Amino acid sequence: MNNNGFKNGALLGSIIGASLGMFFGARMGPMQKRKIVRSARRATSTLMNGINSLWG
Repeated sequence: MNNNGFKNGALLGSIIGASLGMFFGARMGPMQKRKIVRSARRATSTLMNGINSLWG
């Protein structure tokens, strides 16, 4: 696997995800934001656990 291409893709994906998150975050109410933030935290921790298990 090309490690450099993976890093570039991850960086591009995070930039696109952050910009889309800001766009949709400005258009929703506070209850929806709270629910999405909670699920995003859970997804981030799951992703980190998966990456650590691949490296470890």
